[in-house]
Amino acid sequence: MIQETSDRKLILRLALPAVLQTVVRSLFLIVDAFWVGKIGSPELAALTSATFLVWGILALGEMPATGTNSLIAQSTGAKNTALSSRVSAFNIVNTFVYTIILSLLIIPVLPLMYKFMNLSDSQAALSNEYLITLLLGFPCVTMLSTVTAIFRGNGDTKTPFYLLVAAILMNFVLAPVFIFGFFFVPAGGLQGAALSTLISFFIVFTAGFYLLRKRGLADSIFKYKFDTAIIKETFRIGFPIALNGVGFSLIYVFVARFVADYGTVGFAALGIGHRSESLAYQITVGFSLAASVLVGQCMGAGKTERAGKLAWKVLGTASVVILIYSVLLFIFSAEIASIFIKDPDVIFNASIYNKLAATVQIFSAAEVILSGAFAGAGDSAPPAVIGLPMNALRIPLVALFSVMWGLNGIWIAICLTVVLKGIIITFWFSRGKWKDRKPFEGKAGII
Repeated sequence: MIQETSDRKLILRLALPAVLQTVVRSLFLIVDAFWVGKIGSPELAALTSATFLVWGILALGEMPATGTNSLIAQSTGAKNTALSSRVSAFNIVNTFVYTIILSLLIIPVLPLMYKFMNLSDSQAALSNEYLITLLLGFPCVTMLSTVTAIFRGNGDTKTPFYLLVAAILMNFVLAPVFIFGFFFVPAGGLQGAALSTLISFFIVFTAGFYLLRKRGLADSIFKYKFDTAIIKETFRIGFPIALNGVGFSLIYVFVARFVADYGTVGFAALGIGHRSESLAYQITVGFSLAASVLVGQCMGAGKTERAGKLAWKVLGTASVVILIYSVLLFIFSAEIASIFIKDPDVIFNASIYNKLAATVQIFSAAEVILSGAFAGAGDSAPPAVIGLPMNALRIPLVALFSVMWGLNGIWIAICLTVVLKGIIITFWFSRGKWKDRKPFEGKAGII
């Protein structure tokens, strides 16, 4: 009983700040949607279209952060502070270089993505305003992700939360200024929404990096030496999860072709539906981060059985919270949708999505949290092996169900695959093969 109480306190000590951090971070898109919705439905629909691509872009951009979190947690568990500090500085620099290259590769591909999504010229132009601006300043976003991953890997989930609280308050003030204009600042519309987010992220990154150096958690970036072992292990862990995220985003590019048949109402309703359930998703991401840290540190210390027990306890604790959220989302589905827009048609369709999504949130929690546990163990392939085909299944299901039940059929197809992913990953994790993964020890590879 004492051990159970101690574990619960340990989980909550890590998870609560991580949950609050991810919730606060998700507010950036919600704040943008809130203010952009004041402009009109076309702009909100364009932001929704852009968001589908942002998911994939973020998945690729945060690849170094995912690997960094696991490596730092493992080296912390092994009490190898020298390796932890070296990985930190190395991957901050690598994140900057990698993100610049990534942005330069993505920008020319955007028109092709808009064609896949069957966007009209006006919708594509509006989406482009947001995405081009975001990509030009994308290192502000990804470097912050790597910095927060370093804090979490060291077992500190509070500092990222405090930093992001300051950032969201700043973004809430800056967003209307850059979107609608104020005195000498011209109205920027969707460009302004992206710019306000980038400015906030950059300020937070600068503060976070300063704290890392002050606390001795990162070597000087001026002592950077290319380390093939670190970069190989970072991307080995991060790539499958990034690939899964990209696949998820691209699937929505195809799904959007079917949503486009229902015009602005369909896009706006889908965007509101995603934002309505985003709080539950961010809660599970926070618990996932805690699972990743706990499993990683246990693996680094050679305590594989305890790693498994803690992962299941994290999922159990999170499930209680998600069930409460799901009930509230189901009951107040229309009221939550009306927060974002006043169009009755959009509210009606978004309300149906909210009710359906509320019934499958527990399965989504299992997928997200156990994916974090896999990543902490350094075995990030299973979530991708499960997620990619299950997300791809949405395309034929959406095509079939939309003919049978219209826009509601699209919502049903999305929710059905969530259930399948949750069941399969739970079974896979219970097999315990991830316990055979050896923790990273930072062997030779410095050039």
